[in-house]
Amino acid sequence: MIRNIGARAAGFANIGVPLAVLALMSTSAHAFTAPAVGDLGYDIYNIVVNKGVKGPMGFVGGVAAFLFGVSRLFSNVMIGIPTIVAAVCLIKSDTILQTFGMVI
Repeated sequence: MIRNIGARAAGFANIGVPLAVLALMSTSAHAFTAPAVGDLGYDIYNIVVNKGVKGPMGFVGGVAAFLFGVSRLFSNVMIGIPTIVAAVCLIKSDTILQTFGMVI
């Protein structure tokens, strides 16, 4: 019994202590910001995000997916609800992307 507790404590110490130290060392999360004009990747970001997702193609795709989800809601709920959630995520994707932060 004592050996099992010691083995479990040693396993936790091998994984838990380094994770706790890393969690205490990280100070804050930095959210994604759009690249400025002239930065590396700005052209790709501009075409994909500004002209595609935030533009008319993204809006029409989001509305079409939303209407498809509503039409499927009454016949198959398991297809309708995720489609509606995905459509809303597509329409508000730029806000969602900037809201998520990652530790650097």
